Amino acid sequence: MKRETQQIFDLILKRLLRSSGSAVIQFINGLFGVDHPLDSAVEYPNTEYVSRKLGRSMSDMIVVINGIVYHLEAQIKDDESIVIRVFEYGFAQGLSTKTASDGGERITIKFPNARIIYWETTKRTPDEVVLTLEFPDGGSYDYVVKTFKFLDHGIKELEERKLVILLPFYVLKLRKRVVSASSPNQLAELSSEMKAIMDNLVQTTERAVKTGLLSGPDGRVVLEYTERLYKELYENYEEFKEADVMLQDFILTYSEEAELRGIEKGRKEGLEKLQETILTYSEEAELRGIEKGRKEGLEKLQETILTYSEEAEMRGIEKGKEEGIEIGLELAARGMLERGMSMKEVAEITRFPVDKVKGLV
Repeated sequence: MKRETQQIFDLILKRLLRSSGSAVIQFINGLFGVDHPLDSAVEYPNTEYVSRKLGRSMSDMIVVINGIVYHLEAQIKDDESIVIRVFEYGFAQGLSTKTASDGGERITIKFPNARIIYWETTKRTPDEVVLTLEFPDGGSYDYVVKTFKFLDHGIKELEERKLVILLPFYVLKLRKRVVSASSPNQLAELSSEMKAIMDNLVQTTERAVKTGLLSGPDGRVVLEYTERLYKELYENYEEFKEADVMLQDFILTYSEEAELRGIEKGRKEGLEKLQETILTYSEEAELRGIEKGRKEGLEKLQETILTYSEEAEMRGIEKGKEEGIEIGLELAARGMLERGMSMKEVAEITRFPVDKVKGLV
């Protein structure tokens, strides 16, 4: 695999680790077997340090949840030296936690919880890597880091373990078989298999959004990076272009549907805010309105409420629905009646029939 492709994998993982707090917390819980509440504080500390070669190095894959540090490294293939790199990062990070005791004679640092993700594996890929530290007095210590063999886990298991931010990397599933394919027929068969995988990834991402494993924006990012990695790996294979087009179409549809859901949510929240505001309406009240209503609703409510009180500041309703306006005017009418205005006056202000005003008493 090209070095540039490996770098793209690293960059995408780092970006996915910046997903919504809830998604990242559930991912860390699933990978490390912990149980942080979903409202826990998530931080990303500065991880720059001076390397052995006196250059500046940085591990962006460090996440802090409730003060507990988690460090991730990811590899495409087996790398015997990776445990040294993890140890270096861990030591550099641990220095920020150093404490002194026994009058300064004892210094303690805390290493992060570490995990190595292997995107692809071989028979030699270990379940854990060990760095043995030997000291002059004859003592030794084994620094052990567990590994996570990504493709050994199916899409369903990734979902069950709440590791769905890793779904884009599942396009690797057929990479080795595609590279070694020796005939068009083999590629055609692999293309059909890949379409089924992509369909599964799409459905799982949708389900993860619905169940709260991902936020709406998280879901879009997961799909976009799935398509990005797919194109990186299979763009030169004519047989695999159809699945790419299918995924692009779904991303477009997903975005349009997400926009419609956002508008509906905004309308609902706008109506609730309007009810709350008008229930407390008075001559000195400042009408805040609803930030996401319809423009025509704003104009109608401005005309009515501004006539009633010149001192009220009308923030307006940008996208309100007529049913929201109707409810708002009824609530305003009740407020006017409670302050002693006559039904006729209220009817003139709200433009309601007098019979309708009577029915609000």
